[in-house]
Amino acid sequence: MTYNYDRDPEFPANSIYPMTWQFDDESLSWKLYSRAKREQWDEDKLDWSKLKEVASGLDRRERLAMAYWWAVLSTFDNAAPVFAYALVKGYELKFRTDYRALISTVTSDENRHCLLCGRAIECLMPGFPCNFKPQNDLEEKARRNVLWTWHNGARYWSAYKEAYNKYTFDVLLTSFMMGEAAATTVFTEMGKNTKIEPFQQAFRNVAMDETRHYAFTHLLMQEGLSEMSEERKKLVTKQLRAGFVFLSLITYRPPKDFWRLPPDYEQIHLSLEDIARDSGLGVPTLEAKEKAWRDAVLRVGAAVTKYGVKVPEMPELGISGEEVGEITEEDIMPVF
Repeated sequence: MTYNYDRDPEFPANSIYPMTWQFDDESLSWKLYSRAKREQWDEDKLDWSKLKEVASGLDRRERLAMAYWWAVLSTFDNAAPVFAYALVKGYELKFRTDYRALISTVTSDENRHCLLCGRAIECLMPGFPCNFKPQNDLEEKARRNVLWTWHNGARYWSAYKEAYNKYTFDVLLTSFMMGEAAATTVFTEMGKNTKIEPFQQAFRNVAMDETRHYAFTHLLMQEGLSEMSEERKKLVTKQLRAGFVFLSLITYRPPKDFWRLPPDYEQIHLSLEDIARDSGLGVPTLEAKEKAWRDAVLRVGAAVTKYGVKVPEMPELGISGEEVGEITEEDIMPVF
C-alpha cells in the first residue's frame, strides 16, 4: 500500500484517533470532574483490623448474614468493567472530552466499591461464596443465592456491549440514574445506622460517590432530553422502569418478575437481611427502602417531566404513571 503524504490520512471508523479536546472550566461538567478528583478516597485506609476485631465478637450466623449482604451488593458494584467499556466506546464514538473524563472517574469509583465489598467479605467470612464450605442449610442457601444473583448479572454483560450499537449514551444511563438516586439515600442512612465503625465511613464515602454519579447522569439527561425524539423519550420512560426492576434486588426487595432466581430466594434473602440488620450492619427496613425509592422516583420524575418524558407506573411503590408493559431481557441495559 502506498500513502500520499501530501494529504491528511484517513482514519478507520470507531478508532480512538484522531483526538480533539474541548475545555470549559466554568461548565457544570468540568466542575463535577474537579469535584470527583477532590473526593477520591482509599479503601485501604479504612480500619480493616477494627472490622476483624468486631467480626471476632459476632457468631457465625451474624458474620454470614453480613458477608451475604456485601456479596449481593457486589453484583451491582462490579461495575468497573461496565464503565471501562463505556470509556473505550466514548473514545471510539468521540464523546465530549468532559464526558470521557467523568466516565474515567466513575470507573475508578466503581472499582473501589467492588474492592470494598471484597474486603468486607474477607474480614467477615473469608472465601465466601466461591471458596466456602457451607456447614448448614442456611449457609448453603446463602451461597446459592449469591451465585444465582451473579448468574443474572452475567446474563446481561453481552447485552450491555451490544446496547451501544442501538442506543445513545444518555439513554443507556437512564436506568442508572434512577438507581443512583435511590442508592444515595440508602447508603446515607446506612452510614448513620450501622453500629460498625469502619462501615460508618465506608457507607458515607459510597454515598458521596453515588451523589456525584447521580449528578453526572442528571447532567447527561438534561443536555440530551431537549433534543430527544418522542420515540427516544418513550424508551427513557421504559428504562426508568427497567432500572427499578434491575436495582431493586439490593435497594428494595427481589423483584417478582425478570430475575431468574430460586423459588425461596426472597425468603432467604430477607431473613439474612434481618440478621445483618440486627447485628449492626445498618440495612434499612423494607419501609425505609420503599421510601427511598419513592423519593427517587419523584426526584427523577421532576427532572424529566419538564422535557416531556413520562414517569413509568410503579405499582410496588403506589405510584401511578405510564404503563410500559413487561420488562424483558432485551430492555435491561446493565449499567450498574
